[in-house]
Amino acid sequence: MSKSIATPLDKVYLVVYACEPNQGGEHEVGWRIANELADRCDLSVITRKSNQKFIKQFTDKDIDFRYIENNLFLKFKPQGRFSYLYYLFWQLSAYVYLKKEVNKNDIVHYLTFGNLHLPHFLFFLKSKLVLGPMGGGSVVDIKLMRKSSLKTKLKSAIYRFINWTVKVNPIYYLLFWKSAKIILRTEETLKIVPKVFHHKCTVFLETGVDIENIHITPKERKLKRIITTARIIESKNVDQVIEVFLKVVKLTKEPLELLIVGDGPMKSNLEKKYSYIENIQFLGKVPHNQVESLLRQSDLFLFCSIKEGGSHSLFEAAMNNITIACYDISGMKEFPKEDSAIKIVPTEDINDNIKRLAEKIILAFQNTDQIDRICQNAIKDLKEHYDWKALGNRYLGIYEEIREQ
Repeated sequence: MSKSIATPLDKVYLVVYACEPNQGGEHEVGWRIANELADRCDLSVITRKSNQKFIKQFTDKDIDFRYIENNLFLKFKPQGRFSYLYYLFWQLSAYVYLKKEVNKNDIVHYLTFGNLHLPHFLFFLKSKLVLGPMGGGSVVDIKLMRKSSLKTKLKSAIYRFINWTVKVNPIYYLLFWKSAKIILRTEETLKIVPKVFHHKCTVFLETGVDIENIHITPKERKLKRIITTARIIESKNVDQVIEVFLKVVKLTKEPLELLIVGDGPMKSNLEKKYSYIENIQFLGKVPHNQVESLLRQSDLFLFCSIKEGGSHSLFEAAMNNITIACYDISGMKEFPKEDSAIKIVPTEDINDNIKRLAEKIILAFQNTDQIDRICQNAIKDLKEHYDWKALGNRYLGIYEEIREQ
C-alpha cells in the first residue's frame, strides 16, 4: 500500500507510553492510532516493554514497535498506581534512544499520557515535535462544588500556581518554541499557553470510538430512567447529579429512577445519605457489557463533572443513543457540543445550577423531535471527529502541514 502522507524523509516516531490493546480509554489510544497510521506513513512506535506481550497478541498488522525499558534507574512495576518517578526515567530512556535514531526531517509525535506539566525531553531532539493532545490546564474549581476536602483545596491551589508558572518559566517557552504543532485537549489548557504560540495550537480530544459499535436503538423519548457512570470522587459532583434528579422529580411529579454506576471514596457516604429514597440505586462497579445494557435501557445520561479531559462515559452514552445532560465546562466544551446535549454553563450559585439544568431537561423532553435531534447530532459528531480513522486522518493532516512548512 502506498504511503499517502509521509515520505521516507518524513519518518514518524510515535511515542506512546500508553499502548495497551482493548483496554479502553486513554490506555489503548497509542495502539489504536498506531494501527491507523501504520499503512499510511513510515511509522515506528516507541512504547514500554511491558506492553509487548499484549501488543503481539492483538496486533495483526506489520507495525514497527520498538519496546523501550527504563534502563537508567527505575524498572517498571506491572502492578500498582501510576509512578511519576518511573515515567520521568522512562521518558529519559526514550529520549536517549531517539537521539541516536532521528534526523532533522523526522517527526516525533508525543501522543499519550500527555500533560504539559509532566516531564519529558523530546523537545531536545533535532527532529520536528508534535505535542499532544496535551492536558494540564484544567483545574478543579472548588466554587462549583458543594463541599471540598482540604486535600482538594490544596491540590487546586497548587495546580493553579503551576499553571501560572507556564507564563514565566523558560522551560515551557523552550518546549513551545521547539514544537512544530501543539495539540491541546481543552480550551482551559490553551489559555495557559502564552498567546505568542497560539498559532501552533489546535484543540481536540485524544480518545476515539469504534463507530461500528454505535447502537441506534429506537427510544420512546419519555423521561423515566436517568443514569450516570463515574468514579465517585469530589470533582465528578455525583451529589449534584442526585440533586438535579430530585429537582426534576419534584417539578414533574413523575416516579423517575436514577442509576449510579461506579465506585469511589464518596460512594458510601452518598449511599447512606440517600438510602431512604427507593428510586435511587447505587450499583457500584459494573462489568462493561452490563453498563452498555443499562445505557440502552435509560433515557438520560446525567453528568455534573467539572473536570474532564475527554470522558469515555460521554462517548459511550452517545453511542447508545441516550440523551446527555451536563455542565458546559472543561472537556465537555469539546464533546458533546452545544447542539448535541442539554447543557448549562455552571456558576458559583450551585442551587441555581441545579435548578437551571433540571428545568432545561424537563423542557427538552417535552419535545421528542428535539431529543432525537440532540442524539443524532452527538452521533454525527462522533462519526466525523472521534472515529479512530478520523483521528488518524487528523494526525496525518498535521504531519502534512509540518512537512509543507
